[in-house]
Amino acid sequence: MQSVGSIGVLLSAIQKEFNTSLAAVQWIGLMGSIMLSSFSLGFGRAGDLIGRRTIFKTGLTLYTAGAGLAAFSGTFAHLLASRCVMALGLAMAAPMAAAIIASVHGHDHRGRALGLLAASIALGRTTGPTIGGAILQLWGWRAVFLANCLFGVATCVTMFLTFRGKEERHKVSVDYLGVLSLVVGFPSFLIALTVGTRLGWGASDIVFWLALAAVGIVSFVWRELHAEAPLMNFRYFRSIPFVRSMLSLVLATLAFYPVAIFGPIYLLNVIGTAPLAAGLAMAALPLCTTLISPLSGRLADRFNPRWVAVLGLCVVLLGVFFYARSGEDSTLLWIVFVLAILGTGIGLFVPANEKAAFSTVPSRDYGMLAAILTAFGTGSGALGTTVAVALAEVAKRSRIGGDAVGFAYEQQFAFSTLLPLAALAVLVSLVGKHKKG
Repeated sequence: MQSVGSIGVLLSAIQKEFNTSLAAVQWIGLMGSIMLSSFSLGFGRAGDLIGRRTIFKTGLTLYTAGAGLAAFSGTFAHLLASRCVMALGLAMAAPMAAAIIASVHGHDHRGRALGLLAASIALGRTTGPTIGGAILQLWGWRAVFLANCLFGVATCVTMFLTFRGKEERHKVSVDYLGVLSLVVGFPSFLIALTVGTRLGWGASDIVFWLALAAVGIVSFVWRELHAEAPLMNFRYFRSIPFVRSMLSLVLATLAFYPVAIFGPIYLLNVIGTAPLAAGLAMAALPLCTTLISPLSGRLADRFNPRWVAVLGLCVVLLGVFFYARSGEDSTLLWIVFVLAILGTGIGLFVPANEKAAFSTVPSRDYGMLAAILTAFGTGSGALGTTVAVALAEVAKRSRIGGDAVGFAYEQQFAFSTLLPLAALAVLVSLVGKHKKG
């Protein structure tokens, strides 16, 4: 579902057409992360009840319909609503893929299978910026969403022909109150961070959103601790290997994920590249992830996956360090090199970390774990992007120079502040005893 077009490449054009701010337009990109982090746990449980393939096919259909609606958006609000439909479909389909793969592959070959899954996702992200940049330059941003719709139709037809027959279902209940609490809490927190730097943290609107976020998040934790069939089994957090995998995923994603939002705008407005060139440059990150992920899976099957993940985190740290020092004088070749380093680190880290995480829970909870991985990864990505934009807004108040120089300074300030999180991810991954994964 990432094969045609890239949301990040479109943001600059969308921002100009609707004359909106970076803080507002970021929600077009963040919507997928918000839906994934808020709804994945619920759909993970629903997959056990209704059937994982059924949820997967329904998600594909919604994503396709949302893309078609987005192509004909007349206002920014209409576009944002259409993006919500796309994101809801993505939240249904994404967790199911890892759960289906993990359940049909044994421990000795699970790393390779998860590596191939990560590679296929990254391959879509590789072609996305390139194709999206070309379509954007030739026909505009609406054509990119239309291309997503047409590709989605073809994918849906293939999936409905492939996934036939009855599938295994389990008698489980869905914690609807837990889903509601999470849907209320996490987006409210992101909204507060988004507008807090402009209105001031003491503004009544900010206090309202922070209070709503606190109520939602606290209610979610309380509910999951007391529910008979929780969306997130907190007993697993007593395991050091489980916590290590989750925490390193969260910290690393907080640091590198904002590149997807800042990178295209930086290339287009600061470096001055054409849309097609910007798409090709941004493709360097997922391309390297595509190439490295299968290798990571094989290494995780052969060696301790923990140490493969540690190596990946070290490379991610290096990539974030270099990106935080990119400015208005940086060349396009240098940015491509930095993005390639980041992509290599992500490709090494994700499959190995996922295999390490799956080894900490019984197979009956693979659906839940896949949803937790999706929710934590995308949720921390959305949070990292929101924090990075808020930091850029803070830096904007003290900047000197034109827009291009100013944005470069804002970006440097944001990623330099996030850099310690990547370093902390490396330290967290080293905690605990050495044990074969």
